[in-house]
Amino acid sequence: MSSFNPQFDLQSYGIDGDNIVAEAQQICSKFDETDRKEKNPFPVEAFPVAVQQIIRATNESLNFPVDFAGAAVLYSVSLAIGNTHRVEVMKGWLESALLYITLVGRPGTNKSHPLSWYIQPIFAKDKASYKQFEQEWKEYQRVVGLSKQERKEQGVMEDPAKPVWRKFIVSDFTLEGLTELKRHNKRGIGVFVDELATWTKNFNRYTKGSEQEFWLSNWSSKPIVVDRKTGEPTFISQPFIPVTGTIQNALLEEMAKDNRSQNGFIDRILFAMPSELKKDYWSETELPEEYNQNWDIIVSNLLDLRLTMDDTDTPVSTILQFTPEAKAALKEWQMRNTDLCNNASNEAVAGIYSKLEIYAVRLSLILQLLHWATGESDKQAVETKAVNGAILLIEYFRKTALCAHATVSNDNPLDKLPTDQQRLYDALPAAFTTATGVQIAERCGVPERTFKRLLNDKELFEKPRRGEYEKRL
Repeated sequence: MSSFNPQFDLQSYGIDGDNIVAEAQQICSKFDETDRKEKNPFPVEAFPVAVQQIIRATNESLNFPVDFAGAAVLYSVSLAIGNTHRVEVMKGWLESALLYITLVGRPGTNKSHPLSWYIQPIFAKDKASYKQFEQEWKEYQRVVGLSKQERKEQGVMEDPAKPVWRKFIVSDFTLEGLTELKRHNKRGIGVFVDELATWTKNFNRYTKGSEQEFWLSNWSSKPIVVDRKTGEPTFISQPFIPVTGTIQNALLEEMAKDNRSQNGFIDRILFAMPSELKKDYWSETELPEEYNQNWDIIVSNLLDLRLTMDDTDTPVSTILQFTPEAKAALKEWQMRNTDLCNNASNEAVAGIYSKLEIYAVRLSLILQLLHWATGESDKQAVETKAVNGAILLIEYFRKTALCAHATVSNDNPLDKLPTDQQRLYDALPAAFTTATGVQIAERCGVPERTFKRLLNDKELFEKPRRGEYEKRL
């Protein structure tokens, strides 16, 4: 495994709890109804230190929004791991590193470039493998074009096997072509679609509903069978096809059409949605070369993970267990998430929370192997720091999922509130006690009785413990 030496330390994002009320008063005084700001900082601290440095450097030099860079890291690592490793939650329950993740933002807010930059080491592998495929294809064409006499003279008695391009990424594809590629790429193959609205719009191009069912099954790692009118059927016993791309806020509704907001499809997508996102001026800061090199090394370490096959040509993943401490941390979070599911304001929200439970496990696996690839840990088991990082990420994606849900359902509960209560909601920190909330409400001109009634709105607040609340949006 290659290694590297990070050049500097960076502090994580955070809020000074001692100044919450003072900050809230300042926010209240500056509130503008047409420009309400929702704060949900991407938890860069969930990643290994070396990756934090790379994310911050690409933000400063290349203007990559931190949320988009973090999402691109997760997708790249997911794809690089592929079917090589899975994690066991309990006997019979295994999860892979598969993700569906999309970057959401207005036009011109630098969505595509972070994905392209962070996936570049994998693209480079595809470029090299294509060069080899071209050579094999030319030789194949030469041999099949030989006459019987020429074959006899050259000692070629049988037709050669048709070459296959073993690759990692596809962008323009049909479902039939994709399954054929996956049949020859047992490790996994990733979908990278610049405009994800086009991806979902094409689901019913040929057979109504079949493609959507394919993606639902793929996310759940269920075996996939594709029957063809012509040619041989395809059976994929252990699918691994992660998906990423970008989408504009206004097109989220397109993704939710054809019942996708009700059948659990949208629940399977992680949304990277930065708050207060605006187009930046060009940066005059050059990205130091060591960050390119360090990221190449990290991804190369993951791509070098070995995948073995059994006698039926099925991938045999290395199975990791959770350490006892990590399992305890995950179980504690799962109990809290279960309470949120049971107390959800509607079935759509409960569905979102339910899928986040699966993602907490998958992100734990991803982070553990990322810690290994950066030299910060081993890969003998999933450790507590990976689980804690996954929980931080899940809480970020919980809020973005609720924002996406509010957009596609055209039902943002904040829009129903009077202006003073909207101002209060914006001023409240992500987590607060009843006493702190009462103080902030007073400074925003909202009576205590009104504020306490507002706290009962399950679409706006969660209550993890008595006297403690968290904002949902």
